[in-house]
Amino acid sequence: MLKWCSYCQQFMGEVPSYQDLVVTHAVCPACQARAPDFTDSDFDLAMALRDLQDRLHEAGRRNDLEAADEAIRAAIASNIRPVDILVGVIAPLLYHIGEQWKQNRICIAEEHRFTVFCDAVYVRICAMAADPAGAGAVPEQRPRILVMNAPGNVHTMAIRMLALWLRNRDWPVQLLEVPVATEQLVALLTSVRPRLLLLSMALAEQAAAVKVIVERIGSLPESVRPSVIVGGNAVKLGLVAPIAGSEFVADISSLSGALAHLLSGVPADAGLELSR
Repeated sequence: MLKWCSYCQQFMGEVPSYQDLVVTHAVCPACQARAPDFTDSDFDLAMALRDLQDRLHEAGRRNDLEAADEAIRAAIASNIRPVDILVGVIAPLLYHIGEQWKQNRICIAEEHRFTVFCDAVYVRICAMAADPAGAGAVPEQRPRILVMNAPGNVHTMAIRMLALWLRNRDWPVQLLEVPVATEQLVALLTSVRPRLLLLSMALAEQAAAVKVIVERIGSLPESVRPSVIVGGNAVKLGLVAPIAGSEFVADISSLSGALAHLLSGVPADAGLELSR
């Protein structure tokens, strides 16, 4: 299920069952802190989000980017942020389409077509989410986060959305869309010195390569050794055993909590489930 703040309409995360795209409600920490005189808007928000889901799903089925643009503009007019459309609507729809393919309910061509459609929507939403004035510049003292797929994971949509979400919260992010060899990664870590490495593992068979990376990172001097968080479908569905030296995050809320724990001064907040 998809958890949204009933009041500011920010996406807060996913909760089991992950196959269910029904909208559920909570109040985000920022709204709780403000404690205004709220009115009950749960039903209206649920209907707006369900309408957005349906319109984007149908637009993807027809590969109709004009219809997608109209749906996105309507959502933004309803105070839904562009980045939350990505992490709270597009990402779950991609997961849903992937599950339909696994269950032989759609063919591989349909799955690929929808993925290409979502990629085009991602580009459009990124443009809408851009800050041309340069407001909210990243403080230099914030530790850098490196984001990459596990070797063998060819889907980049999730890590691109994750990078956008982190940047939206003013974290300096370096995104590696193509995984590098382990020693190349070590050289990069030594040079850039990120505080955190986020790895997205789509399939259980990618666990062996992730284990090699985690063990090699564990051998680095503490001064250049980042913490490692692993997410993705394989983690989300419980297909792999935990890997010593890393922390597994199954969903958006788990990632938020892990970031708050590992990165000092980061408030618990919504995150991005690394689903593909």
